[in-house]
Amino acid sequence: MTTYSNEAVLEALRRVQYRQVPWAKRPNVFEYLRGLGLMDTVRQRTVAPAPGFHAPVDIAVLTDKGRAEFARLARDERTLGWEAQRMHDYALGDALVAAALEARS
Repeated sequence: MTTYSNEAVLEALRRVQYRQVPWAKRPNVFEYLRGLGLMDTVRQRTVAPAPGFHAPVDIAVLTDKGRAEFARLARDERTLGWEAQRMHDYALGDALVAAALEARS
């Protein structure tokens, strides 16, 4: 299984948080984050100035868990320890792990 660094995960979450990313053009890390429940897709109709059919596009969006994890990583990024932490393999935040375990019970 591919692992991603804290920095790569934060950047992917940031991209989805601040701009629309078509699912068809997603980086590989998006699939990983979708599997963790941090990201999902929504169907967006396209509006174009030209007449004719314009297929809808699936856009990546953050889930509530994804927004919470983005906030946690963005907070960590501003700490002194981020320089050492950013290249470590990503692991879900403790609060999210606890919530996931509680939901399974």
